[in-house]
Amino acid sequence: MRVFSIILALRRRFWSWIATGAARESAIIGPRTRFGAGAEIFNIHGDRSRVKIGADGRVFAHEGRIEIGDWFYLGAGSTIWSSDPKGIKIGNRVLVSSNVAIHDTNSHPMDAKKRFAQTEAIWRTGHPRTDPGIRAAPVTMGDDVWIGTGAIIMKGVTIGDRSIISAGAIVRSDVPADSLVRADFSNELMRLAAAHQ
Repeated sequence: MRVFSIILALRRRFWSWIATGAARESAIIGPRTRFGAGAEIFNIHGDRSRVKIGADGRVFAHEGRIEIGDWFYLGAGSTIWSSDPKGIKIGNRVLVSSNVAIHDTNSHPMDAKKRFAQTEAIWRTGHPRTDPGIRAAPVTMGDDVWIGTGAIIMKGVTIGDRSIISAGAIVRSDVPADSLVRADFSNELMRLAAAHQ
């Protein structure tokens, strides 16, 4: 029985090695940062400098730009999608739980006819490198931020250092440092003063 466990562990390491190697072709990846089996970066722009991930991370790009600091964790099923020229900047020691969406863009036009035209173009010729007319705004996350399972971080948001975004919360406006955003009070903040006493 132990033989099969060893084979499975070796298979996971091999696919992680493949995923990390492929990521290094699409992004600037810091030392000791690894991608798990099945994890990947889609950098349709082709410019490695548009996606940067710091050291010691465990970890996605579009027309935009993504910069991630050291000791970053991205949970299973989570996505980081950038279309804004300033993009998404994530600080050091940030933990992003599973099934989190961090987007600096609407991704599609608001007008139904334009949205269908974009979808049709994607199917026929592939995803465009630019999205004219689609709303985007940069996202910035400070150091030591924790994003809970299933949270959604919307375009144009800044999240301050040491803030916690609880599971299922939708963040639509700026979050000051040392704050807690609860799912039942999305965008209503609670200071974490007690945590620093």
